[in-house]
Amino acid sequence: MNWQFKKEFYGRKEGLNLKCIKEYLEYGYYHIPLTMFSGYYRAVYVTGDYDSIYSRIEKPFPDALTVQRPKGKFAMHFSGGFDSSLVAKFYDGDDVDYIHLVGPESDKARAFAKTLKGKLHEIEITPEEFIKVCNEVLPLFREPYPYNDIVFAYIASKKAKELGHSLIITGDGGDVVFGGLNVGPDSAEACDIWKTLEPNFLLGMDTLQPLMHSVLLNWSKAELLPKGNISVNKPFLRDYFRELNMPREIAEQKKVPWGGSTGVLKSEYVVTYLKDTVQSSSHNWITKFKFYGEPKHELLFRQYSLVKWLERNYKEKIGKSEQEIFLKEIGNVDEHDRRERKERHMREIKNGIKVLSPAPALQAIRKFKKLKVR
Repeated sequence: MNWQFKKEFYGRKEGLNLKCIKEYLEYGYYHIPLTMFSGYYRAVYVTGDYDSIYSRIEKPFPDALTVQRPKGKFAMHFSGGFDSSLVAKFYDGDDVDYIHLVGPESDKARAFAKTLKGKLHEIEITPEEFIKVCNEVLPLFREPYPYNDIVFAYIASKKAKELGHSLIITGDGGDVVFGGLNVGPDSAEACDIWKTLEPNFLLGMDTLQPLMHSVLLNWSKAELLPKGNISVNKPFLRDYFRELNMPREIAEQKKVPWGGSTGVLKSEYVVTYLKDTVQSSSHNWITKFKFYGEPKHELLFRQYSLVKWLERNYKEKIGKSEQEIFLKEIGNVDEHDRRERKERHMREIKNGIKVLSPAPALQAIRKFKKLKVR
C-alpha cells in the first residue's frame, strides 16, 4: 500500500478570514491550520504505508526513492525536468504511461522518453482549453490554489484516468530536496504538494509523491545543504544524472517552471478573460488590498481563482452593502499589517539588526545583477 498526504477540515465557518485572503493573494499561501473562513480549520496528515520504508533501505538516497516504487500500473506527470526525470529513471516499466504537456521542455522530455520503456503521451493545451478547464474545476477545489499549474495537473491526471489509471506518481517535492523554485517557507506542507493532490482528489485518484518522504528531506538537510548542493539549478542532480549516463538534454538542463504552465498566462486572450472576470464579479473587492512589497507572481490568476471559488463556496453574488463592509475590513487588515511591520522594524533596530526596506533592497539587487564579473 502506498502513502499519501490527506487534508481534513473541521470547525464552523463564521465568515471570511480576510487576513488569510490577503496572505493568499500576496504570498501564495497561508499558514496551517487556518483557512479562508474564520472558525474553520484544516489539518494535514499522512495515510498508508509510510513507515515501513525504514526497514527496507540501507541508505537514504537513492534507496528511499527506489523502494517506494509501487507494484502494478501507474501514470506519471512527466515534464522532462529534473525531478520527474529522476523518478522516471527509477520507476520506468512497460506498463508506465508518461503524461507530458507540450511546452518549452518538450524536446528534452522526448529525448529522455526514447530511452524509457513506458509510453509518452503528449497533450497540447490552447488558451481556450485552459479557460474552459479553469471554469470547470477551480470552483470545485476545497481551497483556492495560487498558481495555474494546478489546472495543468488536473488535465494530465484526467488523461491518465482515461487511460485506465487510478494512481498518479509525480516529482513533487524535488525543489525542497534538491533546490529549485520553492513556493515559500512552508511550501512543502502548505502549498506545493496540493497542485497534484487536489485535482486527483477531485478525480477520485490516488497520488504518490516519493520525493516528499521525510527520509529524503532530512538527508537533504544533512548532506546536500552543508555542501552547497541545494540551489536553483540542482547541482547534485546534474552530477548524478551524468553518472547515470542520462541524455545530455536532461543532465545539463536549467531549472524552469513546469513547461505546461509556461506561456499560457501571457496569452492576450487569457489575460483579458481573467481581468474581465475579476472586475465584473461582485467579489472584485479582493483587488483592493494594499501590499507592502511586490506580490508573488501570478497575482492575476490568484485573483481570478479566488473569485471563482468565492462565487461557489461563499456567495455567488453579494450586494453593495456587503461589498462596503469588506472594503472597510480590508482597510483594517491593511492598517494592522502596517502597524505590525512598524513594530517589528523597531524591535529589529532595538536588537541591532540592520533593516533594509524593500525598495532599496530591490535597487541593490538590480545593481548587483548589472555588475560584470572581472
